[in-house]
Amino acid sequence: MKNNWVFPHGKDLTPRGVNDPAINSFLDNVIDSLTREVIQNSLDAKIRENNNPVIVSFEFSKIKTNDIPKINRISEFALPKAEEFWRKKGNAGTIDYLNSFREVLESDEIRVLKISDFNTYGLNERSYDALVLGNGYTEKIDENAAGSKGIGKAAPFAISDLRMVFYNTVPTEVKPRHVGVMNFVSFNFDEKDESIITQERALFQEKGISYIPGQISFNSKNREDNQFGTDIFILGVREIEDDWEKKILLSTVNNFLVSILDNKLIVKVNDKCLNEENVKEIIEELADFKKTQEENKIFKNTLNYFDALTNENRKEFNLDERFKKYPFINSENDGKLILLKREDANRSILQTRISGMKIYDRKNISGNILFTGVFRAVGTDLDKFLKSLENTNHTDWSPDQASTENRKLARRLLKDLFDWFKETVKGAYEQSVDEVIDAIGMSDFLPLLTDEGTGEEQKESGIKKTIDSIKIKRNTKKNLSYSSYENSEEGIDSVLGELELDTTSSSNSKSKNKKSVKKKSVLQRLNLRNRLRKEELVESTEFFGIKLVALNSKEGLYRCILKPKNSCKEIELRINYVGEDGSALEATIAEVKSTTNKVKLKDSQIRVLNIKKNTLTLLDLKVDSSLLLKMEGRIYEVKV
Repeated sequence: MKNNWVFPHGKDLTPRGVNDPAINSFLDNVIDSLTREVIQNSLDAKIRENNNPVIVSFEFSKIKTNDIPKINRISEFALPKAEEFWRKKGNAGTIDYLNSFREVLESDEIRVLKISDFNTYGLNERSYDALVLGNGYTEKIDENAAGSKGIGKAAPFAISDLRMVFYNTVPTEVKPRHVGVMNFVSFNFDEKDESIITQERALFQEKGISYIPGQISFNSKNREDNQFGTDIFILGVREIEDDWEKKILLSTVNNFLVSILDNKLIVKVNDKCLNEENVKEIIEELADFKKTQEENKIFKNTLNYFDALTNENRKEFNLDERFKKYPFINSENDGKLILLKREDANRSILQTRISGMKIYDRKNISGNILFTGVFRAVGTDLDKFLKSLENTNHTDWSPDQASTENRKLARRLLKDLFDWFKETVKGAYEQSVDEVIDAIGMSDFLPLLTDEGTGEEQKESGIKKTIDSIKIKRNTKKNLSYSSYENSEEGIDSVLGELELDTTSSSNSKSKNKKSVKKKSVLQRLNLRNRLRKEELVESTEFFGIKLVALNSKEGLYRCILKPKNSCKEIELRINYVGEDGSALEATIAEVKSTTNKVKLKDSQIRVLNIKKNTLTLLDLKVDSSLLLKMEGRIYEVKV
């Protein structure tokens, strides 16, 4: 037979089961991973000789299972041998996979996802070899391509129950060709010699060459000779959500917003077209479909970055003098920071390179300034250096990814970028302390200064969440002033009174005292019972506005202000120190007290009782450090 499935094999090869590390890395959020990786590869293959945007289309269909080329070679030869091989080994995971594989292969129909790109070079000789035959490396058109690790090609296989993909390409340099690739499992190829083991990868190819001349279309239309680009046919697509179209569009605007606005990319999902002109309309449509908590977070970030890139009130900054020392930065124009102050800000900076693909959101920039931003590395050499720092999934820059001789340089660059972000945001939008206090209506009760009067005490802690806007009746009397941590309670009580939060007992009568004794006895017995109760901690930070203010950092004294969006009986508050790299270390809390709620402290974990919706909770903390440190608060609702 001229065209058939080929299972490369050899003597004493290492058997490979179902757990492919590259494929497994894309299983957690398979639609987002697939969308990001295939679009990235298409942008990398853009024809540089013209300015036309890359077009990527997604289209679902179904085919008869028997339409898989030479399916009998798989069902009658490879699959039975693999089942026998792994039954002998007793590997449950691989056996389960083979059982599912057989179910799909014996079904009448299978789902197919066709992903096509246009205005790209297609798979020429080097890129074809890297994609189809290679492993762990890639061949890109230039050094500024988004991909660099050769791992992203595994993403299409992660969404296939058969782990089967066909590539059909019309390249610019060679004639059209196609090939089938199946990431299967190893098995004993020759019954007479158990030492001859197959590799995990099988190819549908012409005998003697690693492809088949001409095109394959699976009932769709063939490309014209001048329609350069590549089609990916994913066969046996797993069951996915009904909203897959919107999930692909959400992933696209999240990961490639800059590329779309630069008119470098157009994405089609069935009949829906996403481009530079209608991106705002598409984003508005995405607000309506039901999203997971993570997708809601992604969508909010997308709104922020779109506003930053398009709002006429945005501010733009080029790199400053500190970056002149780097040999790969040739001009201050090699990097650009775009900032916007907005009410519903995410306080994060989207980081991109020349391709326009999102790398990751840089957080921990400022805890009190409502801003969003986008950083663009547009210098060729800077882009190349940052590319060398990316992890496998292109979602982080890390010095550990750099070559040995460049690690110190990489570490210094990332720190300088982070410091530049912080300083630029502060310089662009920071208000005086009094202005900030008055803006949220707290100047009457929030003492930011101690009697030391040092500038250090005016700095905020960097807590990630902020208090939602609240209305407080302006006190026409002269503002109270407080000189120390201990004597500030009177002022707080005054403001709590305005908020109708009574902090005093209703009666001091003897009868009341008698009732209190009985009540205490009951509570003691209940507390004994409570020791035996089962508790569940539910992450609830997003339902609270949080602010942390230094009262006297040298003595480790801070005030934590909470404004809950929901009521709850009990919460647990954990305070962490936050490093410049975003790492967190649990703070040791020596003491906590409150004028608004009953609090308990155990092992630096603060329990707060009777939280009321939209009612301020005030906590005074003493930590084990005399340094003014950035902190974050994590809140968990205690459920019994």
